[in-house]
Amino acid sequence: MKSYDGERGWRAHPWAALAAGAVLVLLVIGVVPPFRRAAANAASKAFLFVVSPIAPSIRGFDALPRASRVVAADGSEVGMLGDEQRELVSLRSLPRHVVNAVLAAEDANFYHHSGVDPTAVLRAAFNTAKGNSQGGSTITQQLAKLNYAGSSHTVFRKLREVLYASKLESRYSKDELLERYVNQVYFGGGAYGIGLASETFFGVPPQRLTPAQAATLAGKIRAPTGLDPYKNPGGVRARRDQVLENMARHGWLSGQELATALAAPLAPAPPRRGPTTSGRAPQFVAYVGREASGLDELGGGDATARGRRVVAGGYTIETTFDPKAYDAAVEAVRGILGAPGDPTTAVTSVQPGDGAIRVLFGGLDPALEFDPATQGRRQPGSSFKPYVYLAMLKAGIDPRTAFDSGSPKSLTCAGAPWTVRNFEGEGGGAISVDDAMVHSVNTVFAQVMARVGPSTAEQAAERAGISRAELDPPQCAMALGGLREGVSPLEQAAGFATFAAKGVYARPYAITRIKDRDGKVVYHHTVKTNQGPADKEAGVLNAVLQRVVREGTGKAAALDRPVAGKTGTTENNGNAWFIGYVPQLATAVWVGYPEGDRPMTNVHGISVTGGSYPARIFGRYMGAALRGVPALPLYTASPDDLSLRPGGPLASSVTGPPTSASPSG
Repeated sequence: MKSYDGERGWRAHPWAALAAGAVLVLLVIGVVPPFRRAAANAASKAFLFVVSPIAPSIRGFDALPRASRVVAADGSEVGMLGDEQRELVSLRSLPRHVVNAVLAAEDANFYHHSGVDPTAVLRAAFNTAKGNSQGGSTITQQLAKLNYAGSSHTVFRKLREVLYASKLESRYSKDELLERYVNQVYFGGGAYGIGLASETFFGVPPQRLTPAQAATLAGKIRAPTGLDPYKNPGGVRARRDQVLENMARHGWLSGQELATALAAPLAPAPPRRGPTTSGRAPQFVAYVGREASGLDELGGGDATARGRRVVAGGYTIETTFDPKAYDAAVEAVRGILGAPGDPTTAVTSVQPGDGAIRVLFGGLDPALEFDPATQGRRQPGSSFKPYVYLAMLKAGIDPRTAFDSGSPKSLTCAGAPWTVRNFEGEGGGAISVDDAMVHSVNTVFAQVMARVGPSTAEQAAERAGISRAELDPPQCAMALGGLREGVSPLEQAAGFATFAAKGVYARPYAITRIKDRDGKVVYHHTVKTNQGPADKEAGVLNAVLQRVVREGTGKAAALDRPVAGKTGTTENNGNAWFIGYVPQLATAVWVGYPEGDRPMTNVHGISVTGGSYPARIFGRYMGAALRGVPALPLYTASPDDLSLRPGGPLASSVTGPPTSASPSG
């Protein structure tokens, strides 16, 4: 095949050109091993000259890193993605040992090659094709990866990286590329760039870094999270010493300077606490960053590359955040569970039928890096019963059917024996499923689960918005909230919003629109909905969940308007929930300890249940958040509107060994 075509040159067959360049590299380096470095550098120049005509556009590279702003629905600023903006560091202002440390750690030959180390590229591509990840990227290639190519481990991504590197090398000087690199690369701990990294880990500006400190930071570039001086000091020190010895090997440190640096302690500054965001709602801002990293509209590469691009891209990110409602949530939590040592409270609110996340609050502790509102996966207790109720309606069973509510109850479910007890002694005698919902009677819902089967309950929960990953494998314990891993407050708020919206599930979202630094709209959200339960099924559920608040376990959540909801408490009072809604807003309140299911049996003198602090926080928060919002009736329906049948005669006990005793209130 002819690969050169007159004026079109190598553009006619770019991959043939690339292959020819690769062969040339191998021949040159293989034939003259004594001159390997010079040969490799010459081959690098020839290689990039060959591929430069097919290199992609590097538009936007001149735009230096700038923090992205997160804006509320009313236009006010919520916070910044990443830490507060720091002044960029000029290469000339840095001590030479700081620059040399970066070169020694990442690319000692940086000033002598043309952006690509051909032997390293071919070796990395070969190993990647075999399924093994291996480095070998030059600093220019790393810039290409950070800004364009992404971090996926594929041969195609490596070749794209080479093409971008060729264009960068042809457009910018070595000093310009290195300056951009030290200001953009990630050092861990939320620190992008040498300026913020030196302040974060050593409490000094980069101009005051010692050789040992510079080598510590440069060594972290390879594994910014794993090489954490607070969690892995031994690994960090070993890597630092490698960098220092490499500096000495290249003549960048004298013998005495090397000895002094090797003897220096790590001595990092005290660790910064809390999420690497700034502003009034750090958990919400962090969630916005995670959502943005999944948007293909923000450019190529993987989620990691997009996340870095968002942090430093100077975007204006318009969101669904409601400042008034958020302040109401904070005040409600602070007023009820705001004392030192109190369990954490997460509050999440979603707009029914739309999915807009109006409030996302993960607790009063600013040092908490883990966000319970979106990242927590906890057992929901009886707050899962509404999904089982929907499965019952789908199966055609009338909720007015009476079941024996005695405790303990032994029965067979999905072919296996199962023993269930009621929580706090609720139940006794024959009661309807509706009454069992109002008073959260476990034994009745266990019998309902035995009738409809775990797979039917799983399908009902998934249609309402609960992730299948949380439900598989379907099991009878779901009747009482026993899931594989649990659900997050955000999932629960979105699921109950489905009930408020006549059975329409709306995927929750935080970002409405994104503008680039020039004001151009690069992303606009489209609401994504699907019909979950039928509208009348949702209406029947709404009617009974209103009774939960009026006369059942959720009375502390009552408002001066129609409201529905459900309590949930897990075994040993390790998690307590109240999830409720009005037509305009659905809210999940979770109370517990982020570190695990620690019993809450004596919090200000009481055992915490869903009907205690969570319901009280819900009532106080929603009352303030909805002030000035019209009171609207919830959509309800009667079981008579559905084609239902009685559930059958009272369930009789089926003897068998107890397999579980799961309190759930």
